[in-house]
Amino acid sequence: MELQEQIAKASLKLLDQLPSLSIEQLELLICHHNHAYFDEDKPEITDEAFDKLVETLRFLDPDSLIIEEIETQRVLKTADNIVVHQYPMLSLDKCYDDDNFSKWREKVNGPLIAMPKIDGVACSIRYDVNGQLEIAATRGDGKRGENITANVQRIFDVPHPLLKPLGTEIEIRGEVYMKLSRFAACYKEQFANPRNLAAGALKQKEADKSAAYELSFFPYDLRGVTLETEEQKFKLLSELGFQVPFTELSNSDEQNKKVFLHFAQLRSELDYEIDGVVFRANRVSEHGRLGITAHHPKWTIAYKFQGESAQTYLENVEWSVGRTGVITPVVIVKPVFVSGATVTRASLHNWGLFRKLDLKKDALVEIVRRGGVIPHLERVLRSGGEPLCAPQSCPSCSGNVIEDGDFLRCQNPLSCPTVIEAKIEHFCAVLDIDGFGKKIIQTLIKEKLVHHPADLYRLELKNLLGLERVGEKLATKLLNEIKKKREIELMHLITALGIEEVGPTIAETIVKHYPTMEGLRSANIEEISAIYGIGISIAKSLLEGLKAEKKSIDDLLTEIKVAKPHANTNLNSSHPLFEKTVVFTGAMRHLERKEAQKQVRAVGGKTPATVSSSTDYLVVGDEGSSLLGAGEISSKQKSAQKLIEKNAAIQIISESELIRMLKS
Repeated sequence: MELQEQIAKASLKLLDQLPSLSIEQLELLICHHNHAYFDEDKPEITDEAFDKLVETLRFLDPDSLIIEEIETQRVLKTADNIVVHQYPMLSLDKCYDDDNFSKWREKVNGPLIAMPKIDGVACSIRYDVNGQLEIAATRGDGKRGENITANVQRIFDVPHPLLKPLGTEIEIRGEVYMKLSRFAACYKEQFANPRNLAAGALKQKEADKSAAYELSFFPYDLRGVTLETEEQKFKLLSELGFQVPFTELSNSDEQNKKVFLHFAQLRSELDYEIDGVVFRANRVSEHGRLGITAHHPKWTIAYKFQGESAQTYLENVEWSVGRTGVITPVVIVKPVFVSGATVTRASLHNWGLFRKLDLKKDALVEIVRRGGVIPHLERVLRSGGEPLCAPQSCPSCSGNVIEDGDFLRCQNPLSCPTVIEAKIEHFCAVLDIDGFGKKIIQTLIKEKLVHHPADLYRLELKNLLGLERVGEKLATKLLNEIKKKREIELMHLITALGIEEVGPTIAETIVKHYPTMEGLRSANIEEISAIYGIGISIAKSLLEGLKAEKKSIDDLLTEIKVAKPHANTNLNSSHPLFEKTVVFTGAMRHLERKEAQKQVRAVGGKTPATVSSSTDYLVVGDEGSSLLGAGEISSKQKSAQKLIEKNAAIQIISESELIRMLKS
């Protein structure tokens, strides 16, 4: 107890000194306390105090090497599965203005190649001589990273094997990221930003959970082959099967400025976050001539977008209710200019972060405009006075509030006016029912004309004519818009319901396996989670959402018609794989796995990623097959055998047997 008191007192004393500490003093203190914690196992200050030291240094010097070193050390100290990089994964040198960029440019001969600096997670992927994905790892401390092979194999943008094996071992380096559209559809109300979510998803211990996030990948470097230019590298990367980022060649100072401005203008149109432009010498010979430092290569630089963050004072906090009933804090700050705009309000992501930051009035905080658009409160730089508290009741309906992990939720979202309004807005937006904006929907709810989406289809001319500022012309137009949406594809209907974690991509995946609402509602969590890219979390959210929305769905189905899925007239219902569920395991000798799955789907079969009681066939690849007298039994085969013992009707067949069935 005495030691704990000493640590607490030392922490308070340090935090009192925090505003007066220089960058050099902060760096020395961080190194000292990091050593005491990890190497001596004798912490002298609390974790919270250490975090505030780091956050203050991050604000004063975002590019401090000390921050990078201690963060990667803490990751690697706790990681069991370490990969040693064949070549160091160095950081990028950075600049923020034309003068510093020009100083770098003067040292480089020949043209430059420019590409967006994607705000993602750096990753190294090695392939063997046959183009098979061998191992994947995070950047870590640049010398050693964390093994994430199983999760990277489930990223759609990462080919395995390569489309064009090069007969030599190669390494691909790139950025793992989450598309903004994916983040907006499923996660924006729950998580801080796509980059942090992608980092967490990439390090999931279960590959199925990682795959459910639908991460993406852009390569930025290729090692192991001799090429003359970076341009040739990107061309080859495309031929290998990678989606490559947009690049531009530049031969003059004027072109460099145009390229930078072009990327800055494209920023709002891209489906991924970028925080600058990476320029590098196009000639590979220049890389060798210029060399590297211990920190960064000299032949490349990141020209960062300016005005990414600013500090201001916290004035208050408001709480907003989202479409799913999640109650989210929005901070009110003293007006501050950030990334070309004056900011007075900023998102705080969720209640868990609000609680962790211990927010108080007049606290000095840092505001960042993620992607140059949405302002977020990133960190507290100096504490304030009066504590700010979470609401005891729902700000919309005054009902009870419940805690759910890092989230606060309205206990009765189905009767909460703000939730109802947001659900109707979402429904109209997804189905593109024109004319039903926020004001019209608010009025319809206030007048008790609409409570569920089905009520939209029951509106009559007399109902609308009774509304303020709605004449016969507008009312007729609104009714015609509704009439056009009386037949809806199932994918759009599922998306329009606004179920948590179920956006358009997930809905499209689900519908491929369950083309009718009846079939989907009768499915169980085991069957849905077995679909490639879904997993337990999304399956649970989907089924709970369908159950919660049962009345709304039933009402809708009395007013609308679900469009029949586009039938493939070439399918033969007598084919042995028609409507059969086929799972693959082991190395394929005759057919690449993706091609085999494609052929099964082409004849009307399903190809989920995991074995379940609904599996019809488990195909064991012929390469080293346990069915052909060699090889070990895979975990999927063991699972299938256990299910067979419980009377599941699963047939375990070889790759050769599958090929014969496909040809029949």
